[in-house]
Amino acid sequence: MVQRPFSDDGSNSNIVWKNMTLPRNEALMPGGYTQVKTVFHKMQRPKMSTILSSVETGRGKATYTRTKIARNEIAPPIELRHARNTINNVTLMDFQSTTVQSILFQPFARNNSYPEKISVGTYYQMREPAPSKFFPSGDDRELQSVEQKINARDSTIVIPASPVGKENSSVIVKGIFIADTKGKSKNLITDLRSNVAISAENDEKVDFLLEEVSDSMSRYSYNVTNNPYTCIVMQETKADIDAPAQFSNLNIEPLWINKKHYWDFIFDSRYESLMRSPKWPHLNVFLLPISHVDTIWKKPYEYYHNNTVTKILSNIVKKLQFYDKLTFTWNEVSHLSQWWKNTSQKSRTAFKKLLKSGRLEITTGGWVQSEEATTHLFGIVHQLIEGHQWLKNHLNYTPKVGWLTNSVTHSPTLPYLLSAAGITKFIITNLHYSWEQFLAEFQISDFIWIQNWDNDKNHPSSLNQELNKIGNERYPKNSVLTHFMQFNSDSFKACGPAKNVCSSEFDFNQLNKHKDIQNYNVKVKSEKLLEQYSKTGTLSPHNVVIAPLGAPYRYELQTEFDYQYNNYKKLADFINDNSNIYNAKINFGTPSDYFKTILSKHKTYPTFQGDFLNFADISSGSPAYWTGFFTSRPFLKILLRRLQSTLRSTEILLSFVINLSAYPQHNTSNLLQLLIRARENVARLQDRHVAGGTLSLSTLQYVYKVILSTVKDCWHIQEVVASLLTTKPEDSTPYLHKLVHRDGEFISAFRTVDVGDKIYIFNSLGQQRTEIVELMTKHPNIRIVDHNRKDVSIQINPVWTYSKDNYIRISSTYFKISFAITIAPMTLELYKIKETYDASHNAATIYCVDCIVDNIDSQNHVFPLSIQPLQTGDIQLESYKHRVIVDEVTGFVKTVIEKETNKEKSILIDYGAFRSSDVNSGMFLFNTNTTRPLHDILLPYRDGTKNKVTIIIAGLVTTEITSIYGRLLQHTVKLFNLMNTPLASSIYLESKLDYELSPKNRELEVFLSIKTEIANGIHPEMFTDNNGFQHTARTVNISRRVESNIYPITSMVFIQDSKSRLTLITDHAQGVTSLQEGHLAVMLDRRVLFNDGRGTQEGLADSGTTFHRHYILLENFMESTSGQGSHYISHSEIQLPSFAALYLADSVNNILDIFVVDREHTDLAYYSFLPLIKSSFPCDVAVIHYRTTINRLSLQLFRPNMALLVLQRRSFSCRIDNSAQLHCNGDSSFSLEKVLRNLKGVFHTNLVGTNEGVPLSLITEKNFPPMELMSLKVFF
Repeated sequence: MVQRPFSDDGSNSNIVWKNMTLPRNEALMPGGYTQVKTVFHKMQRPKMSTILSSVETGRGKATYTRTKIARNEIAPPIELRHARNTINNVTLMDFQSTTVQSILFQPFARNNSYPEKISVGTYYQMREPAPSKFFPSGDDRELQSVEQKINARDSTIVIPASPVGKENSSVIVKGIFIADTKGKSKNLITDLRSNVAISAENDEKVDFLLEEVSDSMSRYSYNVTNNPYTCIVMQETKADIDAPAQFSNLNIEPLWINKKHYWDFIFDSRYESLMRSPKWPHLNVFLLPISHVDTIWKKPYEYYHNNTVTKILSNIVKKLQFYDKLTFTWNEVSHLSQWWKNTSQKSRTAFKKLLKSGRLEITTGGWVQSEEATTHLFGIVHQLIEGHQWLKNHLNYTPKVGWLTNSVTHSPTLPYLLSAAGITKFIITNLHYSWEQFLAEFQISDFIWIQNWDNDKNHPSSLNQELNKIGNERYPKNSVLTHFMQFNSDSFKACGPAKNVCSSEFDFNQLNKHKDIQNYNVKVKSEKLLEQYSKTGTLSPHNVVIAPLGAPYRYELQTEFDYQYNNYKKLADFINDNSNIYNAKINFGTPSDYFKTILSKHKTYPTFQGDFLNFADISSGSPAYWTGFFTSRPFLKILLRRLQSTLRSTEILLSFVINLSAYPQHNTSNLLQLLIRARENVARLQDRHVAGGTLSLSTLQYVYKVILSTVKDCWHIQEVVASLLTTKPEDSTPYLHKLVHRDGEFISAFRTVDVGDKIYIFNSLGQQRTEIVELMTKHPNIRIVDHNRKDVSIQINPVWTYSKDNYIRISSTYFKISFAITIAPMTLELYKIKETYDASHNAATIYCVDCIVDNIDSQNHVFPLSIQPLQTGDIQLESYKHRVIVDEVTGFVKTVIEKETNKEKSILIDYGAFRSSDVNSGMFLFNTNTTRPLHDILLPYRDGTKNKVTIIIAGLVTTEITSIYGRLLQHTVKLFNLMNTPLASSIYLESKLDYELSPKNRELEVFLSIKTEIANGIHPEMFTDNNGFQHTARTVNISRRVESNIYPITSMVFIQDSKSRLTLITDHAQGVTSLQEGHLAVMLDRRVLFNDGRGTQEGLADSGTTFHRHYILLENFMESTSGQGSHYISHSEIQLPSFAALYLADSVNNILDIFVVDREHTDLAYYSFLPLIKSSFPCDVAVIHYRTTINRLSLQLFRPNMALLVLQRRSFSCRIDNSAQLHCNGDSSFSLEKVLRNLKGVFHTNLVGTNEGVPLSLITEKNFPPMELMSLKVFF
């Protein structure tokens, strides 16, 4: 545990627990060192060189790249790491028990930098639970309640015996559990009861002697299997077009850029040549009437729906019945579902009839059209399921084509999800202008979008059947035929290269005698339009063209249908009547008509893998990169992610209530109604403008209200269903209260706990997890007891705030309780808050100079925390895995030492900002100031004009240091004093950023800078996630403008060389780039007051206080056994995150759910340990969604008996040793009946659960391959 910086007296009467290595350290300590956690580091004062000076002046490069700050060769002569073993006259304390030492440390995990006796005893370990941790293993035995057969001593949180003498010989000593090394009794519960009965008072017995349950009552058990996990190396699928590699080679500064379009005499020459060629196929044009509608953007959802969209939908039904040749394409379900509620039965019948005829087509089927760069997998899957199931239940309709023309980014995740939902064809637009030119030049209007991990050509997919592909000619299983809409438009402008002609002369939105088609001008107009269509046709090999007839909010008036249809019908009739002259035909159609036509003509298409996430337009004659919204409004992005996590937990808990029949006495119709509303709201908030943070300011406030109301609805459902699960069957009174208290996020009504309270903690993940739980209390003299009646090791931390007078004010009223738990998958576990007489041994030690404690009443107030002065010198923090050196001057990490290998790595943390340009910069766009692109936001603190404030909090569970730079920035580094868990391997970073009131800090876009010695290339290569689903390699071309090198991350980014890797995990969408080799710049927040002219017509002036939470993982690759070299990397091998990285990503995205049982209702908390599943899901299987299937039409009488379970089989790197952290089931095949209870049937269905499915008894790697999603209909 971290103790304190070195001081002369070396003692502290207020600290009960003392590090056993302290006497040795004091004897060895030379002058000029600062001590934290029993290790030393010479105070280094290298020349400060930030990213700003390194980039702008070229100085200080050695500080950040190839030279380590604290290498041994530059260490002073008294460097302790060299001299420690030469001192022989130091007497060391002996540890109390060598037996405990063997329990704490596995041989491979010892600290190699100290002798064995010194390294043992400094940390406690979260070990992998043995099968008896939760309950004995078994296949499908009778359920067993927690009140019986408790045997959990095998793997609790263990720390060495306390140095403080105690007469008590019980297994519970002052909150510290001493492992029983002499063996275990066969009847553990009897032994525990007898031990407790000797010393406990009667009221204390009630806490320990849990109520026994009759044999007839249902019993709960949980099984843990110990089968090893077999890692699978995934090979990359080769494609004709590799998007990341191709984009790096594209010319993004072409000569034609000032003309705003690539079409030139070369394209005209090809057009004229093809028109004269007898082999060139006839032109076939499909007119597609369409209207683009927003869900939420500049106005709230209700405004758009009531004032515009409901009129459009009603007009579609009327006019398609009136004009029997007219077609229409609709592309969302959110507005459609609302219109359906209020329209007449006659309109509903007509709408269904039009769908059945094929003249009306609903594309994609999502609740909304979501943003593809900044959304996470759960959110996208949820809105697709919500939309598809509504269409199936109300219209008996299944979409066949995707239409993704609203988003300016296109991720490979969407093609896969559409394929999994049964959609194998879709249409996109909005590509980078260089991509647009490339595809036009090579006539690639259609291509097969494949996944880079999908090598399965044995699957006879529907697309392969349509293309008559057999054997090795097949396209991979999850391939999607993709059409790129020409000229980056899905409106009238897409008719041809002369966009002005298309929109000004052939948009008949109102009566205009000079524009309307008459007999005297039909020939001239037809030929003029036909020229544009023909030129568009030359961009493809088949000469089939989609001509969209629409724009935002079109067809609100019935007359527009009349004008558009009648005029285009005259043009089409004239051309069709003279088709032998024009070699063309024009008809109204739908996207399905287009694909049916091209599939009949062409059977082979180029393959494409990658994405289109870096979009730029040239509407102003210079590149405008839409990479700013990756970071815009991070607070909104954080809340959206927390909202999705809340809904996911709600769905899972409700599904288990139904699965276990825990609601017979409770009317669930109100809960189901709240859940339906929550589902719809969460799906609606996936709209691109919400997920991208590009709302108007007034609408932003509306969205915050929707988020808050939806979260409260979910909390209410959770409180009710968790109460039903944990109480006696005859009780149905909700008694639990949701407890949420995270800085910068949601805060529930219940914020603190007190003596006598109980809390339930729920793990919604499919695997065991180890987490740090934090609770607020007013009474520090508490202890926490788990369901095994053992005290949990806790840490009492201060609650503090930074005041404007540059002081830290520590509260004497409130305290933060931190403790580590290991909790089984899908389990509710009870913890009790009890009183203790002395909290000092659990109290953290505070090191601070500028700290003030508020209002201490020495007579009546308990303040157990000890405050020590902070000494000069670099500060060193230590955990089981790392020593982290924090620079005294900057307050940022500069060196990390891996204790297992004793390797010292230069990891330089810093902050900087890009200065925004006044052109092409705003809510959507990112553009830096060309004269002064970078700004040092911390310059006053570097040059001594201002002084930072530092506080260190060190204790049994965590150690953290926070450096404060005025109101603008608070930077925290935290280590976790655990073992053999991903948390132990990570370094936690928290950045609290406050732009203050506008116009302060205007035109600044702040980023977190991480510089390493990783040699990832002169043109750095980084790997970013796509929607938390898969990962793509990015080569940063540093010769290009920085705006073109910004990429979105929603979960993580990592950089690597042949030996090591650094991974940064985030809890919300952000932009990321690299400015040089071994470097990452992660965008945090933006304040840009300029209007970028992209629709919202506002700047970003509302930046508030945001908390950015990240984990850093430093990992080494294992040596290769292939004979290719010690760290050989195959170029065909897909680079995947490690197990620890995926674990931490799950942790930050799916936080533990905590419920409080207040003292008045503790008798209702019946189960202390409630595993809702029988065994863990395998290590590589993640539960994405588990939602009850609801019949919306009859909630009062409806009794649900089915749920949709969505799983993902994930893959992680085989080159990183995960053995110490895989505390899960390694089976590659499993039966769902061995995991879930009370199953009556399991059917494998499509992603969205709209087909009947086929019975499934065993899940294997054959029917559930790596990386894929699987949806199962589960019947109870």
